[in-house]
Amino acid sequence: MINIIRTGLDASNKEISMISHNLANGSTIGFKKSSAGFTDIYAQQVELRDNVDVGLGTRFVKAHRNHQQGSFIQTDGALDLAINGTGYLLAQGPDGTTSYTRDGSLSLDNEGNIVSTIGQLILSEDQTPLNIPFQVINNDGETETLSEVRVDENGSVNTIYSNGSTAVIGNVGLAIFANETGLKEVGMNQYLATPMSGAATIGRAGEVNFGRIQRGALEASNTDATAEMTKMIKAQQAFSGSSRMLQAEADITKRLMG
Repeated sequence: MINIIRTGLDASNKEISMISHNLANGSTIGFKKSSAGFTDIYAQQVELRDNVDVGLGTRFVKAHRNHQQGSFIQTDGALDLAINGTGYLLAQGPDGTTSYTRDGSLSLDNEGNIVSTIGQLILSEDQTPLNIPFQVINNDGETETLSEVRVDENGSVNTIYSNGSTAVIGNVGLAIFANETGLKEVGMNQYLATPMSGAATIGRAGEVNFGRIQRGALEASNTDATAEMTKMIKAQQAFSGSSRMLQAEADITKRLMG
């Protein structure tokens, strides 16, 4: 009996930990909440009596991540991009590995590369880094300085320079997956493709099955603090109840052995 009660304690503890993680990331841009998945444990067939399943507690299976889109926060930042619909930005790390994220809080590094919040290169639909020249030479041989960057809903990155010259430096690449819940979370709202998620299909915003870009906005966490707090109270009550049952069982066993 003690072993069965301990499975309840472990299950409650894992759920509390997961809910705490969701709440801690309630203000994290692009964060996707998770919920704990459990299954019942039953005795093996040889231990069954009259074909009745004998319960042996519960077991944590895995975390189920919810990829529902969060609400948008209007920032008016030129390189703040929210994806309205399906799709992930392509972010390339120093080792060349491409990860995927919904965190569209982007900026320019010292070399004019569009980078993520952790310094990864943001890739185009051709899977090459998006680079914006700070200065260009116009047809008259004059040097023009970058004055504005605009990203349209289809992901085209448009640059405007001091004397009015314009250029399109590329299109923001998006990736979609057959099963996005199968993506592997690697921290900082970055995901890697897995056999379960399937390989990434690369395209651009506005194409069939791809979402559109909303510039000047960021996607908020999809954590509902009120709902998570309600779950937390239930999980804490379950943990408290299991603790009392464990103490009672231990007392009974102690008296029987005394």
